[in-house]
Amino acid sequence: MRVPRIMALAPMIMLGALASCSTMDDTPSTLTSANTVKPPTCDPKTTCVADGRMTGGGNTITVADGVKITKGFTLHCDILLSNNLEINWPGGNNWHLTKPIESATCVDDPAINPEPPPAPFDTFFGTATGSLNGVEGSFIEFILIDAGEPGGKNDQVAIQIHTGDASTPLALDVPLQFTTGGNIQAHYDQPHK
Repeated sequence: MRVPRIMALAPMIMLGALASCSTMDDTPSTLTSANTVKPPTCDPKTTCVADGRMTGGGNTITVADGVKITKGFTLHCDILLSNNLEINWPGGNNWHLTKPIESATCVDDPAINPEPPPAPFDTFFGTATGSLNGVEGSFIEFILIDAGEPGGKNDQVAIQIHTGDASTPLALDVPLQFTTGGNIQAHYDQPHK
């Protein structure tokens, strides 16, 4: 099995609390390794009720080559709720979430304080399929970390966008790094009907 590079870049997570939801079977998440939490699998129709969400926007300038990536999102730990994710980078490139996210693992790392405001978690591991430059079927893996305020100094992001499914080449590879502008914010979720 090919191991995506994002797996090696994921931070060591000290498991404080874990809320997870996935449509996958017992196949290990591509975001897990010996240094990360392995998200459990579950039936999203019955056992995946998490009460957190992450919102944010802004930019990240990649450490390796100085490319400016912008992002905007509202992502729920409960994958059955409405989620939005958009990523743009130079050359007119864009990725948009067009289907429900496939997996979400929300972790409370005791070494990270997302306040203010208080939140039930600080780190969001996710996978999804969406459109890359208007073409459906592009797989994304991402890590978003809310490390308090001000967001641009402390928050972190990692993104891998594939040209197709998870076995295809990468269209964008942003290693785990601090954001350079904007904010990533974890929240308690709002009531949904």
